[in-house]
Amino acid sequence: MSELKIALSPCPNDVFIMAGLLLKKITAPFNPVFLFEDIDALNTLAIQGEIPVIKASFGVWEKIKKEYQLLSVGSAMGFGTGPLLVGKNFYKLEEFPMLKVAIPGEYTTAHLLFKFFYPGKIQKIFLRYDKIIPAILQNQVDMGILIHEGRFVFHKYGLVLIQDLGNYWETKTKAPVPLGGFFVKRELSKEVKKSILKAIKNSLEWAKTHEKEVMPLLKKYAQEIEEEVIRKHVKTYVNEYTENLGQGGLTALKTLGKVLKTPFEEGDLAKED
Repeated sequence: MSELKIALSPCPNDVFIMAGLLLKKITAPFNPVFLFEDIDALNTLAIQGEIPVIKASFGVWEKIKKEYQLLSVGSAMGFGTGPLLVGKNFYKLEEFPMLKVAIPGEYTTAHLLFKFFYPGKIQKIFLRYDKIIPAILQNQVDMGILIHEGRFVFHKYGLVLIQDLGNYWETKTKAPVPLGGFFVKRELSKEVKKSILKAIKNSLEWAKTHEKEVMPLLKKYAQEIEEEVIRKHVKTYVNEYTENLGQGGLTALKTLGKVLKTPFEEGDLAKED
């Protein structure tokens, strides 16, 4: 079998989706070789365009559109799933120009949603997602945008919610929040893309019925290892849109395309049929 490099984040939803392949419970006509990176690093790798299958933020879509198609399986999107803007204190919009905000990567959807919510002047500090809560607690920044596990645990650090960026998007657009997805190189053959889609779909289906076997794998890579937090994370980000984008998912992507001024078209999606 030929090797196929797949790059993903160590976050529970990505690891859950790939669990069947990672644990070698699913057979595929290729040998998957996994590379784990945080989402900001993944976005940079996607822009470079060398990895065949890669998880990336939808916020980077305009920069990778020529090289990649979105796989119809494996996306993170939905209602109530968006990044959270938090701080030690609650700040009003008129105070923002005097503040510093930590953002989990320049090309992340979190950054895109923040600009959608607040296009004004503010000092931005780009940090790896798991460094943002410590930066707030150490007064290196005034606010931070939380993604992944951080959005479920910020209360225990005494932080307060300033704005649910996903809720703001949903209210303004009436569409699910498009966070990220798995992308495949356009240059790969249609047959190879179908085999990739089938393998990921089978991997996800296996994980859904083997939680006890999957949990140790999720803990191995997760930042927060409490099972309750991990389960909440998976339940939030692995949903109907992960299994199949459907009309709601396509609406979200078309809405995003308008915001980015980079249309999302039918040919941008790699499907099984």
